[in-house]
Amino acid sequence: MLMKRMLAAGVACLAMAGAVQAQETPNAAPGPMEQPRDWSATLIQDATGLHSVMIDSHPGVHDPLNPGFRARLDQGLATALERAKTTTDRGGWWWAMRAYVASFEDGHVQIGLTQRDFGFPTRWPGFLTVYRGADQVVADRDESDSAAPPLGARLIDCDGVDAATLAEQRIGQFRGRWFLEAIKTRFGDWMFLSAENPWQTEMKTCRFETGGATRTYALDWRATPDDLSDRRARLSSGARPDFALKHFDDGGFWISTPTFNGDPASEAHAELTALVADMKAKQDALRAAPYVVLDLRGNGGGSSHWSQLMAQVLWGDDWMAAHPEPAIEGVDWRASDGNIAEISAFLDKLRATNGQTELIAWAEDAITGMTAAKAAGQVYWRSADDDAPKDAAPPPPAPQLMAGRVYVLTDSSCGSACLDAVDLWKTVGAVQVGRETSADTVYMEIREPTLPSGLAEIAVPMKVYRGRARGNNEPQRPQYVIEGDMGDDAALLTAIRRLQPD
Repeated sequence: MLMKRMLAAGVACLAMAGAVQAQETPNAAPGPMEQPRDWSATLIQDATGLHSVMIDSHPGVHDPLNPGFRARLDQGLATALERAKTTTDRGGWWWAMRAYVASFEDGHVQIGLTQRDFGFPTRWPGFLTVYRGADQVVADRDESDSAAPPLGARLIDCDGVDAATLAEQRIGQFRGRWFLEAIKTRFGDWMFLSAENPWQTEMKTCRFETGGATRTYALDWRATPDDLSDRRARLSSGARPDFALKHFDDGGFWISTPTFNGDPASEAHAELTALVADMKAKQDALRAAPYVVLDLRGNGGGSSHWSQLMAQVLWGDDWMAAHPEPAIEGVDWRASDGNIAEISAFLDKLRATNGQTELIAWAEDAITGMTAAKAAGQVYWRSADDDAPKDAAPPPPAPQLMAGRVYVLTDSSCGSACLDAVDLWKTVGAVQVGRETSADTVYMEIREPTLPSGLAEIAVPMKVYRGRARGNNEPQRPQYVIEGDMGDDAALLTAIRRLQPD
């Protein structure tokens, strides 16, 4: 079970997510996106290229447990090619590709611009809405615009389309997984933003409920203010703290891990290494503490190796062996040239940075196994290290080394390896607090090929879990929901202290 957590290629999805966010923030820097080109031909080229890469390398193409995958892949291509018939500009290309990627309903299938400093010019009608539960309410407005709805006004409909349907059409089809609370939380403020998307129209009139009455507002769309990014940041309930191990006067500890980046060359890798070393040095104090908070706010994933190491420090190997996660059947890697090359590059990084011996051994084994599988005409290579023994005797009882309660603090950004951490830590005894996480599919560990135009990169999963207990797109829900500002450290600490047993 340990080795299935080792490969760190999935860290790329974190960088991808950041690029997607940044690219929609206006920036005047010239580059490939400003150059004239045939955008219809570019869409055909890139949609076909995405389809080809997925056919070649995605484990879902031949997955007998996902018979609808190929049809979804082909339908996405057909829709993109149909849109190419009327595509005349970069917005038509980009949003058609976004919709194609979103159609997979998989957070590990992503797209990002290679021109990182480019942003589509945005327009708004003088206000933004966000989700408060199931409702979309005005949370930011142009204070000089007396015609904009007031703060707190609840959206009913626009141009005769109800709010829920409108959100699915305007946001969901371009973001995917609109059924998840985390996606609504993250992207809900795009309801009243427009960014050169020809596949949607700017609404003309909307009805809002405010002060117990329903009122109709005519929308005046114009360029967004220069401080749009700051406005959106203030609306976000998320936070991304620095790496830290804090010790409080009451004996409690707070451990922040804003990423599980597994790239051996990254700064995060060095910080995680130092953090785990610090935890080991303070192991006795951690185990004797009245509480330990494992803060995962802002953590979008990376390598699950880190959460395994942190669990070993806190609970110990014997306790973890006595409280195992539900065993998976195995992990199948799609045996393709592109996937083999990705793991080979990862191996080169490990060797260049004197990486962990077990990781190097795993990567060498994976390259050999996948190469042999491909040569034999096999779709998958199953990692032998991922196979749990079928007849293993149950481990003996083990003492609980943690004197106090362990809390795992989550927000809606938690995905990929962050979800693996929550799975593991809750299994061995942690209590989840905060907000519902994001979710993932059983397709994992991405690589990032560049599309034929050179304008964008896509994230393509390389492996599939077999028999994972947590299903596709199933979030982890907290035992104790903490309302309010998830960026308010003091308030969160107070809320967690209140949960402590008497």
